Amino acid sequence: MNIRIVQHHRFLFLILIAFLILGVTYSIVTPIFEAGDELWHYPFVQSLSTGHGLPVQDPNIETLWAQEGGQPPLYYVVSALATFWIDTRDLPDRLWRNPHARIGIPLDYGNKNMVVHTSAENFPWQNTTLAVHLIRFLSIIFSAITVVLTYFFALEIKNDKRLAALAAFLVAFNPMFIFISASVNNDNLATMLATLALLLLAQLVTRGATMQRFVMLGVVLGLGALTKISNTGLFVVAVCVFAHLLWQSIDRRRQTADGSDEGAVGSRWSVVITGSLVCGLLVIAIAFWWYVRNWLLYDDLLAFNVWVQIAGGRPAPVTLASLIGEFQGFRISFWGNFGGVNLIAPDFVYTALDAFTVLAIVGLIVGIVRRTLPHLLWLPTVWLVFISISLVRWTWLTMASQGRLIFPAIAAVAVLFAVGLDQLRFTFYGSRRLSLAHLSFVILIPFSFLSPFAIIAPPYALPSRFANDAKVSNPVHLTFDNRAELVGYDLPQISVAPSDELPITVYWRALDRIDEDFSVSIRLLDAEGKIIGRWDAFPGGGLYPTRVWEPGEVIQDNYRVPVSLEAHGPAVGSIQVGLYRRVPLQDLTARDPQGNLVTPTIARFKIDGQSNVQVVNPVDHNFGDQMALIGYTRQISSDSLLVKLDWRALASMTEDYTVFVHLIDAQGNTLTQNDSQPQHSKYPTSFWDKGEIVIDPHPLTIPRDLSPGQYRIEIGVYRASDGTRLGLSDGSSSIIIETINLP
Repeated sequence: MNIRIVQHHRFLFLILIAFLILGVTYSIVTPIFEAGDELWHYPFVQSLSTGHGLPVQDPNIETLWAQEGGQPPLYYVVSALATFWIDTRDLPDRLWRNPHARIGIPLDYGNKNMVVHTSAENFPWQNTTLAVHLIRFLSIIFSAITVVLTYFFALEIKNDKRLAALAAFLVAFNPMFIFISASVNNDNLATMLATLALLLLAQLVTRGATMQRFVMLGVVLGLGALTKISNTGLFVVAVCVFAHLLWQSIDRRRQTADGSDEGAVGSRWSVVITGSLVCGLLVIAIAFWWYVRNWLLYDDLLAFNVWVQIAGGRPAPVTLASLIGEFQGFRISFWGNFGGVNLIAPDFVYTALDAFTVLAIVGLIVGIVRRTLPHLLWLPTVWLVFISISLVRWTWLTMASQGRLIFPAIAAVAVLFAVGLDQLRFTFYGSRRLSLAHLSFVILIPFSFLSPFAIIAPPYALPSRFANDAKVSNPVHLTFDNRAELVGYDLPQISVAPSDELPITVYWRALDRIDEDFSVSIRLLDAEGKIIGRWDAFPGGGLYPTRVWEPGEVIQDNYRVPVSLEAHGPAVGSIQVGLYRRVPLQDLTARDPQGNLVTPTIARFKIDGQSNVQVVNPVDHNFGDQMALIGYTRQISSDSLLVKLDWRALASMTEDYTVFVHLIDAQGNTLTQNDSQPQHSKYPTSFWDKGEIVIDPHPLTIPRDLSPGQYRIEIGVYRASDGTRLGLSDGSSSIIIETINLP
């Protein structure tokens, strides 16, 4: 390599080296088939590499490549040529799908993996794993070329190496671009060809219309259309450039007053016309066959009809308001939404990037007002506008609001950002001029370098395993069909608010080798037995299914179960944990250590909430400094008495106390009573928080043979374990709250 070229473009080479390091890092850290749509893109490649030809799409036939089989074939052909020599017959094993994967739901805990990963993916790579990684490296090369082309495209827009380096940096250090670049995805070749087409179009304007440039452009546009359908939008941009060149030729002819240069101008005009026709013919020769094939097979040049049937259309009619509502996902996935569109950075990162985007737009507006924008900036603008409109149209058909889908225009975005930020320059300490573009370094460098290790890798880490159950603090030892044992659990917190998440860790042990993939079910139930939270997963958050368990090992299985907004508190709920087979749907039978059939309820938890208490008859009776009776109401009917007690927790209690309500006569004889833990045993005192007020109803049945007269209502509290009553401050063990007359 010429050392002078390196020195002349040294910032570009530094950016390129950093990008290659990042690309390889992302490729290695991200497990195979966990990058975007890679689990569908690669089977297309494998089908070609094994000699099966181009897929014919049929919505009624399930295929490994799904909707991606309708993509133009160039990227897949190139990838197949690079890997045809590899034995990839193990592909079905590597596509061990996680049926509970939460694709596109980044805020859910666990179930991030789309497939199950085994030691077959470990280095040194072999078979399908090797093929995938080789294609990933090939994709990184395509994207590295995109970074270089962005730099030179920016130079054509404005001859400023500093600004060109900034544009290349914005591409190379976009974490989502790096992530997609390090995956099997036709976007990588499509983006490279689109950026090369933009560069050639710019050179037609800045360096002159020559037949050689038209020929090169025709080849690139044809290859681009044979790589991704969105690249056909470059035809519109090319027509705009051709029209611009023609207008320049006509304008120059008009400016030639004496006609002395008429021949030269006429020659340029003819070159534009001829070159445009040659360019169009080359595009047709290279790519038109694919679109004719689509028409013959699907009655649709673009094959959108069959694509939407396979991928799935919109579940509801689309409105402009609904599309605007999806913009949040769009902006996040432009900068970094990894995995199965379910791994994101903290909110403040995207907020900072939003501010960065707004500054770039403000800079462009300032440039328009000042008339300081480069004249040729209309070229990337036209391409970005067109591909954005195309994305909106596509999103109108199917759920596709992903910012990465405009990556074929990422060079245009980067150039516009760079120019906009460059307009916002200010004087630093009276001498040096700084640009707000430096903010991009502060945001994107740490984001891109930290993402593989802080965001991508952790969700794919296998769960902790132990040789024995010594670390299990709450043993339960429930067995399921004598195949697996629920050893115990940990409950880091015992209270949770509606719409929040309850963290729980369960510990499993395989009693023998398991040859099925059982799913874990966790159910949160309220006091009435209604399900208020549920979670289903393969064990280990989806990463460690029962088929790979080693007999005897204890597996730590962590969950965060969402609680329904409809859950009501304060109240106590219960946790049920089980195993089931998915096909046919069947729960495994749970047994306790004695072999008895049981419902696998392992623990209770508190549902937070507030009781609306209006004390009608205020009192103040302290029971053992644990709980105080602060009020009550009572309702009498012909055969029943309902006493509602208002309690205040004076401490955080560790025991479940029982409240008794007695109806006694003048001699102290108990005529009827109700003994129960608060709220009909649904809200035990061990779950009360200090200072909490609890309404506690106690219904009593009035004996039919009871004589008319005065009777007293007696209240007391005792330990359920031994019957010991909580004493009051005066030394008594119960109180009479009211004397009533019964007819």
